Amino acid sequence: MSGVAEGGGPAPQAPEGPEAAASEPAAASEWEAAAETESQAEEPQTLEAAEAEEPQASEAAQEAPAADVMGAAHDAAEPPRGHFRPSARRRPGVIAIYFAYRASAALLIATPLAVLAGGAVRGYPRGDAVLFEPGGLMLIEVGRLAQDAAPALATQIGVGAVIAAALGLVPLAALIIALGRPGPLPAALVGSRVARALGPLALLWGVAALAQVAAAGLVMLVGSKLVASLALGRRADDLAELGVVAAALLAAFAVAVVHDLARASAVHEERGFYVAATRALTVARAAPLATAWACASRTALAAAAIVGAVFLVASVGLSSGGRVALAFAVHHAGLAVAAWLRASWLAAAIRLLERVAPKA
Repeated sequence: MSGVAEGGGPAPQAPEGPEAAASEPAAASEWEAAAETESQAEEPQTLEAAEAEEPQASEAAQEAPAADVMGAAHDAAEPPRGHFRPSARRRPGVIAIYFAYRASAALLIATPLAVLAGGAVRGYPRGDAVLFEPGGLMLIEVGRLAQDAAPALATQIGVGAVIAAALGLVPLAALIIALGRPGPLPAALVGSRVARALGPLALLWGVAALAQVAAAGLVMLVGSKLVASLALGRRADDLAELGVVAAALLAAFAVAVVHDLARASAVHEERGFYVAATRALTVARAAPLATAWACASRTALAAAAIVGAVFLVASVGLSSGGRVALAFAVHHAGLAVAAWLRASWLAAAIRLLERVAPKA
């Protein structure tokens, strides 16, 4: 029978009718309550994990390298270069400041010599003009009278020249920055970059000066020994000695070319001493003819401008105050042309660095 179990007892009956319908919602509500309890138990753990991860993320963000931040700020300050080509024509104002410093420094350095020469010819009605008369008699006489003061005068001029050259690194760095940067020149940016470049520039200046003295001295020593051993005769010996001097000057000039390339790299590319010197040597080896022509052609034109100004003043004469003023203007015009050609060479050095040895 269906109402009796196998063991003889009554079989359990499943709820039927309204009781079965009431038990189903009760089971569902019990299941929802259990699920809600589990979610509430898991929620604090999730929040605690998120709160624990937040400080780690902020610490990682704070530990970002400072160099990346500075580099991003530098890139933001740099205007887009596009097809920019460094050229002296783009920066006449900065070149004028550079020339003004050089002219002022030269005037201060030459002041002791001018005072000495002016004191020797003070009693002459024409003043300093007698020093430039044909034959140069008074000029030679002033030189003879100044022999006693020559050691002190040479020391004073030498010390002044060294100080002026050291201080001249500031306008030089500003000029290189201006030549290699398109667009406006914010004073704060130029000042900060000049300050960062002074260390490598000073080190390059000292090493280059020693290298020039060493190179020229070595060529002079070897060349003089060689000329003496050949015994070519008096006239031939004189010509050979001139050749040795020219070779020594050429060696010093080669060091100066590499020095300028290293200066351009140190300032324009913001490199240190070693990297700037290495890149300068790389350019000199990779493009020797282009480098030599870029510097030698402008140096020759600058020398021609200065010598031409001197000969022009000598042909005009200094017999009156107006002519003295004209001579002053002509001399400074020649120096201004030389300063512009100097800036043109530095712009060419920047172009050589970008073309021959692109930035790593």
